[in-house]
Amino acid sequence: MNVSEYIVKILEDIGVKHIFGHPGEQIIPFYGALNNSKINHILMRHEQGSVHAADAYARVSGKFGVCISTAGPGALNMVMGVGTAFKDSIPMLIITGDNPQTHEKKDGFQDIDIESVFKPITIKNFNPKNGKSAIKNIKYIIKTLVNEPRGPIHLNLSKNVLLDQNIDEIINQDLHLYKNEIDLCYDYYEYNNIDSAISEIEKANRPLIIAGAGVFWGNAINDLKLFSENNKIPIAHTYHSKGLIEGHDFELGLVGIRGSKMANFAFKNSDLLIFLGSKISERTTAIDKNFDFKRAKTKIISVNIDENTLFGDIKIHGNVKNVLNYFNSSDRIKNLSYNYWIEKIFNNNEKIHISGLNSEKIPLKPQIAIKLIMESFNDSKFNNPIFVNDAGSHTTWVNLISEIYNKRVIFSGGMAPMGYGLPAACGASIAKPNNNIILINGDGGFQMNIQELATISSNNLPILIVILNNSQLGVIRQWENLYDENLRYSVDLKNPDFVKLANSYGIEGDSVNSKEGLKLAIKDLKLDKPYLLEVIIDEEDIPVVKS
Repeated sequence: MNVSEYIVKILEDIGVKHIFGHPGEQIIPFYGALNNSKINHILMRHEQGSVHAADAYARVSGKFGVCISTAGPGALNMVMGVGTAFKDSIPMLIITGDNPQTHEKKDGFQDIDIESVFKPITIKNFNPKNGKSAIKNIKYIIKTLVNEPRGPIHLNLSKNVLLDQNIDEIINQDLHLYKNEIDLCYDYYEYNNIDSAISEIEKANRPLIIAGAGVFWGNAINDLKLFSENNKIPIAHTYHSKGLIEGHDFELGLVGIRGSKMANFAFKNSDLLIFLGSKISERTTAIDKNFDFKRAKTKIISVNIDENTLFGDIKIHGNVKNVLNYFNSSDRIKNLSYNYWIEKIFNNNEKIHISGLNSEKIPLKPQIAIKLIMESFNDSKFNNPIFVNDAGSHTTWVNLISEIYNKRVIFSGGMAPMGYGLPAACGASIAKPNNNIILINGDGGFQMNIQELATISSNNLPILIVILNNSQLGVIRQWENLYDENLRYSVDLKNPDFVKLANSYGIEGDSVNSKEGLKLAIKDLKLDKPYLLEVIIDEEDIPVVKS
């Protein structure tokens, strides 16, 4: 057995079902091992697409994603996707093949220092020089991704390492792999401050929970609901936990920039903020220009598996689920009564106001199109729809309108690259084949990874691909106008016929430009195969956040 074969075996043993990638010369030994495995390789048409697909696969499944590529250009094509995953703390294994070590650092064909390229955009980065080191590295990587899913890890393997068979001794060394579950052992994390946190919760008069994506990665959504219900503590969510907390009486909506009035009121007036699995970011704390979070005297409890993101008065380096289980155990927290605080928050309830929704103009305003789509998929006949969002002016409308329907939205918040949506929809569909996947794309972003239509077609992925077409880079046009009201430069697009383009890949499609046309198109959808729906929309500025 060589290194390639053993890595594939260990991935099989840990429960990996899918790997996203594109073959190339230096990674061929790994593909040889994959060919004899139960793991399904999803052939993406570009290496950037393979990373975005693995990223969304992880966000939807709750398990780490895996993607692979060859050396040189293959590895470099992955950089945008890896950077995107890094910014959003998405657990992922990136394996790159590399030139044989005899050819390293000789300016040979496709030779580049891949390890240095990936170092600033991964939480760990390995470049083993022999098979034994490679096996030690992969065991450590798997343990980290399962126990501490806080970002991408890169493993670079030279071709001679991939073929190394001198590994029998290291194979039998047990590094305690934990299969398919978060390790909740107290000796893995540091929980010394947990009782101090309980003391602060009992003393508080106006507590608020800020639920981040760590609640999802820790499989702690139900534990969070129980903690909130038992103690009548309201919850606000961040962008990346949008749509995760459904059917809960004390859920206030999004907090921060473009947040709900209730959530932002609670954030500004709370005397205790409990951050669970959330980084502190300007999107969460920038409520308005009159509120300075750094100068507020609010007590803060922070719980996170990533020690580097902890902040505030009480820091707990640990798994959110484990902390909530401790909070929820009998008689831990006593004498809580926040009815007055809850009533005060809900007195600030106000429906999200979105301008332009009553317009009858043709072509449609983008916000009308997006609301009609989300409203339609609120119907029980659709199976737990998951929305995937690309970057562009439509992103703002999607985030605002998804709050009305409390929909799960998969998108990149930290890096926000155009071109994320199409390959991400592939990953989401592979992870959840029985869910309806709806991709909302602008015409600009769609064309940045358009080749993944081939992936969708060849795998018959039942994705609804919505293209909002205004023949421009709308948000860039708006920023140009804010910079100089006479500037409109390189933002207008001459687009192809998107429906015919989809047809060329064997994907059916249609184009609409009115409310009636859009409603009819959605009504007739079966979503048992891919479908492209172009919606011609009007030029529309997004609401600008006031600084």
